[in-house]
Amino acid sequence: MQGYLLKAIGGYMVTNLFIKRKEVSITVVDSIMGSGKTSWAIQYMKNAPVYQKFMYITPFKTEVERVIASVNRGFKQPDEDREGDTKLEDVKRLIAAGENIVSTHSLFKNIDREFIDLLEMENYTLILDEVMDVIEQVDIATDDLKMLVENKVIGLGKNGLVDWQQTDYKKGFFEKVRNLANSGKLMMYEDKNKEPVALYRLFPVETFNCFERVFILTYMFDGQIQRAYFDLYGQKYVYKTVVKEGKDYNLASYVSFENEDRTHLKRMINIYYLSPNDRKDMNKMGNRHNYFSVSDLKQKTASKDVRKVIKDNAYNYYRNKCTVPTDEVMWTTFKDYKDKLTPRGLKEQFVSVNARATNEFQHKSTCIYLANIYMNPLTKHFFNKQGVEVNMNLFALSELLQWIFRSRIRKGEPINIYIPSIRMRTLLEQYLNNEI
Repeated sequence: MQGYLLKAIGGYMVTNLFIKRKEVSITVVDSIMGSGKTSWAIQYMKNAPVYQKFMYITPFKTEVERVIASVNRGFKQPDEDREGDTKLEDVKRLIAAGENIVSTHSLFKNIDREFIDLLEMENYTLILDEVMDVIEQVDIATDDLKMLVENKVIGLGKNGLVDWQQTDYKKGFFEKVRNLANSGKLMMYEDKNKEPVALYRLFPVETFNCFERVFILTYMFDGQIQRAYFDLYGQKYVYKTVVKEGKDYNLASYVSFENEDRTHLKRMINIYYLSPNDRKDMNKMGNRHNYFSVSDLKQKTASKDVRKVIKDNAYNYYRNKCTVPTDEVMWTTFKDYKDKLTPRGLKEQFVSVNARATNEFQHKSTCIYLANIYMNPLTKHFFNKQGVEVNMNLFALSELLQWIFRSRIRKGEPINIYIPSIRMRTLLEQYLNNEI
């Protein structure tokens, strides 16, 4: 059976032709963090027939080890030390040998054509723990990109993907761009005047069609980039929810997140607001819509005095308002501003702003969120140009909730949280009031 996929990209028609043995089943297991998605996956793999082979992909190595310990199926993880092989080379060997495989997002998103060819020869079920970075902007200056196009180093092929046209180029500054183009993973975004603006690295969508079944464990898939990516390629998927029945975890008909009962969460999440006894309003520094965004923090962190106000407010919150030891605190901001904004005593308590799928911080009772999440505007425009809608607020909320649920709230225990950004705080309030 032949599958054809047509999309208008930057004035070109993208045609992805691939052979499908059958229509792949992609199930998005969309349930709130802590509802038992990983427990269901472990149970599913333990109870599956011996002949069913699994590839379990998760963000963190700790979860890799958890799967190996919890599922008695002889799971193997790629080893870069084996006979001098890289991890990518070793995972190909494991596929060829028909092994059950567990690995990380970072390895999976670097797959090549040989990896895909090997998958097509086997009958694997993919369990993807949390969405992955399926589209990433390549770090290249617009002037450099224009130079490559004008000098015919790169161009757009008939399929809409970037072609590397300078065959005698061996090694140099643009080696990464060449490799991505030659592997069929590079797409160019042009403005309305057909001027090149940005390059995007795309995860090859045909990979998902090489599996017998695909399960994606996540929450609020509607607000995530991988949903937009699937819609861009016309990839079909269905939603399910995890329910616990006695000791068993089962998949049930999807209950939209808008219809969830969040009463228990509203009781347990204590958001900081100005009280009559406060000498100052620590939320005042985030009272505009864009405050604490990447661009805003770039400006704010340039000032020593402004940095001091932000750090002092964060310190005052956990030390005097919550009176908790530093070990119970988790805080975040964008990576580029981490060193400039680290509150006193919290150097070792930083949790990445995009943290997900880890239980490492489930003892944390006090959260400090110094960020305001926006999707990369070029990425948003890229999808909008293809007629794929991206809900910016839902994207920001899903990222915030993933971070919050690294704390002890995932165990059903109350937390305190300080969110000076009025936009992010309002999104959380609307979520807890079932207004989103």
